[in-house]
Amino acid sequence: MKKFTAYSTVMMITINLITPLLSAQTPPVNQTLTRNPQFFCGYCHVLTYPKIIKKAYQSWKKDKHEEMAVSCEECHYPPEQMTVRIPEHEKIPNDEKPAGEKKQTDSEFIKTQLAVLSRQITVLGMEESVVRTKPRIDDRSCTTSNCHPTTGKGEKGEYWVKKLNFKKYQRSNQTEAVVSFTHELHFDKKKWVNGQQLHCSTCHLHQTEMKHFEVSKKSCFLCHFKNTTFAEGRAKCSACHEIPKDPIIQLTKTGISAESAADSTVTHKTLEENNVPCASCHLQHVQGNGIVNQGKCLNCHEKSQSIMKDWNNQLIVHQEHVAAQTADCFNCHETIQHQLESKDYDHIDAALADCRECHAEPHFHQRQLLAGIGGYGMEKPYPIKHYEINVNCTGCHNKESHDEKGRAIKEATAETCVSCHSEKERGLIEQWKGDVADFFMEARDMEQEALEALEAAKGKLSEATFQQAMALFQNGQENLRIVDSGGGVHNKKFSVSLLDVAIIHFEDVMDMVKAD
Repeated sequence: MKKFTAYSTVMMITINLITPLLSAQTPPVNQTLTRNPQFFCGYCHVLTYPKIIKKAYQSWKKDKHEEMAVSCEECHYPPEQMTVRIPEHEKIPNDEKPAGEKKQTDSEFIKTQLAVLSRQITVLGMEESVVRTKPRIDDRSCTTSNCHPTTGKGEKGEYWVKKLNFKKYQRSNQTEAVVSFTHELHFDKKKWVNGQQLHCSTCHLHQTEMKHFEVSKKSCFLCHFKNTTFAEGRAKCSACHEIPKDPIIQLTKTGISAESAADSTVTHKTLEENNVPCASCHLQHVQGNGIVNQGKCLNCHEKSQSIMKDWNNQLIVHQEHVAAQTADCFNCHETIQHQLESKDYDHIDAALADCRECHAEPHFHQRQLLAGIGGYGMEKPYPIKHYEINVNCTGCHNKESHDEKGRAIKEATAETCVSCHSEKERGLIEQWKGDVADFFMEARDMEQEALEALEAAKGKLSEATFQQAMALFQNGQENLRIVDSGGGVHNKKFSVSLLDVAIIHFEDVMDMVKAD
């Protein structure tokens, strides 16, 4: 700074006089670090971080910033007031200058410099065990008019709107594909994940041997794929990838016209236009969910009630860890993988690995019956005893058999009951089936009567009464569906209770129709 040169003599004389006073006025070390851990000077002017500083310097030497003579302080500039944190990046300002370049009166400037010296003296006196975080890089350092401006036309604002080639790779047909990137789009509030504001340092975070501000692809995957449906929203393939124009299947039959061949050619473009899901072919490209394991919190925090009560509050956690302390995403989150399948990848096995990728849970209602939950009119869960002692499906279904279509299945038989209980239990399963079946048919008859009453009452009942009666009818139907689909034998007592409530609902429907 120019002003510092003018006052250097005065400052050097003053240091010896005021150092004891400044040190006495400085808050205790622990308090200072808690309130303001990211002050600039102390990050370099200490002997406890030589390896970190050397690594940062070496990566900077190989970076474009060194080629363009961008020095450390132009990015890592100190805050104007050393006792106050850098503002929490409320917005991306336009072409604002760093704090050190702003106009100050002589007295303000001297006061700032003395504060810097005072803080530096405090840092140098700290114990080696003291841990300090790295200084924050403010967005304003990046978006100044001389660097990467957010405004202007032509070359002046080109970097902000320029379409960059983030990654190039070869497709399976040996054509080149490009993943593009535009800075402006990522600072669009409408595209922020759960309202979490993005900053330059959100992506340009990591140091490598070859690059000072490396963008980790893992960070991209975390934002694009966490809490999303594959190929939808911010996880939509076309949001990052170019849609190939080349044919997937080229018809080469003789005697076919060029026009007909063109109409019959399958491309990614035609598939997109016809709303064909990407997962029809690309199923296992995204692995992991980026969850936060509560155990990671304990790496830094004790399991105190005051701290851990908000561990899954996204807003608080991001403000306290990311905005305030520049924490890395993966200090908390698990990684998400996104890559092409290997050569030995079996796409059929991948699809069969989890039926629920395509099908509704085929045994959903069996689960409900075993756990004694679901349906309408049930005050509390009523699980079967087998469920409570953790007997799973294979505990009963262990006999090899075939269904009506010849597919291999495992049946539950009376022999299974006998193997755990006694011979007197042999006929119990058939007795349960019969009891539930008889009661189920009675409920079916009541359902039909209620349906006929509703059909006859259409246009005659008031709209409010009709809607109320229809809701009762549908609730009764849901109870029937659970017992029918789940097999009442999985929990006889709960099944009978569901059917009993269903019959009451159907009777109430008929009473409402008659009364109105």
